[in-house]
Amino acid sequence: MIVQDVIDMVKLGFLTNLNVGSKDDTLIKFVHLGVSELYRRFNLSIKVETVLTNPMLSLYELRSPDISLILSIYDSRGRELRQTDVLSGQHDYKIMNFRSFLLERPKDETLFAVYKASSPSLTQSTDVIDLPDSMMDALLCYVAYLGHSTINKDNLNEANMFFQRFELRCQDLDNQGYRIPLNTETIGVRLKGYK
Repeated sequence: MIVQDVIDMVKLGFLTNLNVGSKDDTLIKFVHLGVSELYRRFNLSIKVETVLTNPMLSLYELRSPDISLILSIYDSRGRELRQTDVLSGQHDYKIMNFRSFLLERPKDETLFAVYKASSPSLTQSTDVIDLPDSMMDALLCYVAYLGHSTINKDNLNEANMFFQRFELRCQDLDNQGYRIPLNTETIGVRLKGYK
């Protein structure tokens, strides 16, 4: 689906009585904000970056421009390195910010940093939206919420109604399993009901 498809659907069913319906540039920005919100709430893009390390350097920064959050780091054997643990004090690395980490004992090796990627930039009506079909209704509600809250300031009740519908759609997506825990330790047998 492309941005123009979403704009057409929003104009048809959600923003028919508002002046914003004729402003495609504004609607493209609203669609971008909606897609960004869904990427923020759900893990829609998980990527990996290769990091070459050496013993003389402890601080490393990932270079990809779409990094939202470092999730975990693996060595070349596929072993997940231990992140800072307040209780035990034993760790292999410490996350410094959303794109950099500090190795405890660096050496010559190849590491793989797994990170949550931000949403792609949507600036044209022909840009492709990479979302599951089941998230389209949530996106439409979010775009309608933005349209009603920024353009129709006299009737904020409608904006609130669309935001509540967006929240309900997100809860439905949660129940369908779209929200995956970011910490791999929480995806264990205990979470699935086994002890």
